[in-house]
Amino acid sequence: MRRPFALAAALALPLAGLGLSWAAAEYTSRQGTVWHVPITGYDPRDILRGHYVIYTYDWPGLETAARDRQFGDTLCLEGNAPHLTRAFPPQGRPCAAFVTARGGWNDPEGGLASGRLYVAQERATELERRLADPALQGMVRIRVREDGHLTPLDITFRERDGEAAQTTRNER
Repeated sequence: MRRPFALAAALALPLAGLGLSWAAAEYTSRQGTVWHVPITGYDPRDILRGHYVIYTYDWPGLETAARDRQFGDTLCLEGNAPHLTRAFPPQGRPCAAFVTARGGWNDPEGGLASGRLYVAQERATELERRLADPALQGMVRIRVREDGHLTPLDITFRERDGEAAQTTRNER
């Protein structure tokens, strides 16, 4: 009589642990504040590795030349979420909200220079087309946890103002 109970417990315990682990990870992934960050440029998806769009963050407040410099692995965020008004390196000051790169500024899997959003093939094709349109400004929605970890959620678009759209067209 004890043997079937012990066998059932031996099978149920790892499944219960796996379920609790999944529930904790799911809960943690849904925590944080959503911000909208402008993006520029993109790289078409690599069909051999999946369907995704790679983009470059256009952090407001960072000068164009300064974006290529490495600031370390943290940026302070300023604004009323989800509207980001400025991002800047902390330089020893505390930040109310911040993002942190797991592997450094240029890390392709979680850096602050660029990001990757996995999407369905049809959506990737649509995003590529819209990102190439100079009249539209791409905005990535990111979720930032309290520890600074960022997760890209989606890419949306808004109309550029007339002058910015014309400048972008002339640059091409």
